[in-house]
Amino acid sequence: MAVLLAVSAASAQLASLDSSTNGMLPDPSKTSIPKPGAQIPQPHDATQAPSLSLSPAVVMTKGSFGQSTTQTLTITNSTPRDMAFDMVAEDVVIRDGKRVFVPAGELPGSIAATAVFSAPSVLVKPFSAASVDVRLTLPAATDVRAVVALFRGTNKVPSSSGAVFMTASLGTLVTFTVSDRFQVSADPIIAENQSADANAVIGEWLTNTGAEPIIPEGMVAVLDDSGALVSKAPLIAQRLLPGERLQFKAECPATLPTGHYRVLASYQFEGQTVTKAGELVVQ
Repeated sequence: MAVLLAVSAASAQLASLDSSTNGMLPDPSKTSIPKPGAQIPQPHDATQAPSLSLSPAVVMTKGSFGQSTTQTLTITNSTPRDMAFDMVAEDVVIRDGKRVFVPAGELPGSIAATAVFSAPSVLVKPFSAASVDVRLTLPAATDVRAVVALFRGTNKVPSSSGAVFMTASLGTLVTFTVSDRFQVSADPIIAENQSADANAVIGEWLTNTGAEPIIPEGMVAVLDDSGALVSKAPLIAQRLLPGERLQFKAECPATLPTGHYRVLASYQFEGQTVTKAGELVVQ
């Protein structure tokens, strides 16, 4: 049986599924995943808020159409309540530059429709952890490149005020790379001048115009009129699914003297480099 090569990244701590699956990459080396059924130490600090966490937050796979991947998802309940979840898979696609979650089977070539969970639902006791396996198979042909494997909350829990009841859901994003069709389009650089309260900020919108997920990261360099480097700052990595559009920003680490500057923003992804130039005038 052919399988997809997978790389997992860290844990998510969320009350609901949001843009955490699309921001900075967490560090897997700093992740501690409890064993299923293990007791989680109860917080001694009364001000520490109860929480739910899910590991891994992201799984990146590489392979070919028709291949499968099986992942183990571990949810940790650091609350004093039983938490119940149904297991659901949804396709993640981009519409108008933003992520949309689509129920399994609604899209041609739906990957979510192939999801097989080791359990249809799970009950996680207070201060304990539970795991569920999910198997996903790439169809013979599909434009979908991401799926969310979702622990969808079924029991309602009160808010901190007790006036509102909510459900809690967490998801693991699974991305699929099946070709070398990597490409990005970069808009002109936007330079926000420094003020009395903040240093100059360099921003640029990137759009993934290729067919595969990418994670651009890079550096901003600020040069004076003589071409000398006067400041630089990192552009934090962000995940871009095909068609997705996000703004990358970096703040200059120091105040710049009055003058005219040339700004260079350089991004690296999948062995490629994209560089854009802009201008910054500090008055």
